[in-house]
Amino acid sequence: MTEPAYLPDVNVLVALSDPSHVHHLTADKWRQQIGIARFLVCLITESGFVRLMANPSIGGLSMSDAILLMQEVVALPNCESLPIEHSWLELVQPLAPRLQGYRQVTDALLLGLAIRNGAVLVTLDRAIQALASEAYAANLLILA
Repeated sequence: MTEPAYLPDVNVLVALSDPSHVHHLTADKWRQQIGIARFLVCLITESGFVRLMANPSIGGLSMSDAILLMQEVVALPNCESLPIEHSWLELVQPLAPRLQGYRQVTDALLLGLAIRNGAVLVTLDRAIQALASEAYAANLLILA
């Protein structure tokens, strides 16, 4: 069996990068546990990470420092960029019956992307569990 590939969501990336984040130790422990397993980013997680890290209320970094930090993440030897080759409608199709509100739109996209690529979405958000249901539980890892 092949080693799983992990797609951390934006909040996990922020927690990994910010030692003062409430979930930093949890995220860092997970990162150490996966060792050299594939660590995936996509344009959604990259842009969301830069947006949050440059937000004065969250990361507080300058835009150039937030971009530099993202460059450091993607330079990790086991980090790979996961292209998004399908539409939102195609990716969320298996989850559509459980979509309940606007706050699930990006979560569904990331989970659908993980499902489509045989990866595991890593999150701190327990609410995504209802979206995944038992059918896609293997594609979801909740850290908190």
